[in-house]
Amino acid sequence: MSSQTAVLEVTRPRDTARPAFSGAGLLSAAMVGSGILAYAFFVLAARTLGPGAYGQIGVLWAGMFIGVIVLFRPLEQTTTRAVADRVARGAEVQTVVRSVAAIYATVFVLGGIGAALAWGTVRERLFLGSNLLTAMLFAGTALYGLEYMLRGVLAGGRWFRGYALCLMADAVARVAVAVPLAVVASKNLAAVAIAAAALGGFLVPLWVGRRWLRGVVSVGEGGRFHFGAALTFAAPASVIAAADQVLINAGPLLVMIEGGRHASKVAGVVFAATMLVRIPVYVFQGVAASLLPNLTRLQAFEATQLFHETVRRAAVVLLGTTVLIVCGAAIAGPQLMSVVYGNGFEADRFQLTMLGLGVGCYLGAATLSQALLALDRGRQAALAWTTSAFCFLAVYFVVPGAALSRIALAFAVATALCCGLIAVGLAQRRRLR
Repeated sequence: MSSQTAVLEVTRPRDTARPAFSGAGLLSAAMVGSGILAYAFFVLAARTLGPGAYGQIGVLWAGMFIGVIVLFRPLEQTTTRAVADRVARGAEVQTVVRSVAAIYATVFVLGGIGAALAWGTVRERLFLGSNLLTAMLFAGTALYGLEYMLRGVLAGGRWFRGYALCLMADAVARVAVAVPLAVVASKNLAAVAIAAAALGGFLVPLWVGRRWLRGVVSVGEGGRFHFGAALTFAAPASVIAAADQVLINAGPLLVMIEGGRHASKVAGVVFAATMLVRIPVYVFQGVAASLLPNLTRLQAFEATQLFHETVRRAAVVLLGTTVLIVCGAAIAGPQLMSVVYGNGFEADRFQLTMLGLGVGCYLGAATLSQALLALDRGRQAALAWTTSAFCFLAVYFVVPGAALSRIALAFAVATALCCGLIAVGLAQRRRLR
């Protein structure tokens, strides 16, 4: 079957009968594979570098993905929803790609100016004077912008094999560059590996899927997708992304900003503990990535009952997953910290249990947010995420105790609040209908 025929087929009414979780299994498998390779990289870096130098890698990772998620995940989601909606209606998608590319180019130029102005401050406050780590932060962020735009087209066109290839190429590139860490303890090499992953995740699926991409872009007709429409959807998505990163990645950065004699070591432990309990995130990121295009398609066909049934099934699965995460963190978490990362990486049962609860609630909030975005209710989702981000910061700065304990408690409280607010918003909309 040609790529053009495959694209045109989704406009037929029988398409509503296709599984609402189409692609979720494939993407979850790819997420698991990429997650395993990511953890291989983290464990290799932690055992080779030790807590102090590893803290710098944790700060680089957190800082980079705060930038990537805030700046470019909204572009991915905007592209995904626009392409999925227009393909379902038989409209052209070339103007979607052009509009999103124009936004990326604008962000790239403004980001370059901002990087030049902030270089010295970032180098001294976050990376203890390292120019190379600072360069990898900004270069990696820009490269991931390209990868996330491509992900949006792949998910929106529902070529989930291409999306899975994107994830795996990213992870394989990171590990391949980092292999010499087994014999050379170099935080610079680890930093280059983090940035190089984005290049692999962009180039490999772009080359393999070049014929499919040409087919998607060349078919369809109807009204153009305007630049303003992209900004309208991307604006609340950007707010969600910023709040998301405050919750999920701000911990090591807060430790470094507060400073102190052992700030880098503490940041390394905080990063290691949060990454340990975030293993299930890799599985359910695949579900979330498939939900937005699939729910958007159901919304386009006005398949309301199937839409809500899909959301309900996702919520039930996530509830069970949260219970498993919390139990696993409480029972085996402290022992796994030292076994996985080695000496110097310690966290107690309360800290890991709260982080586990926070991860479960975060997964629920992130997944249910896809439903609000598919309904074009991004502002409502943005309000929930923003409220939760402020809650996280308030709890962290008000509650006394060790840095990891404060982060864990703040994360659990804030993500539970976020999940609850989004669930209430969806329930209210269903009653109104």
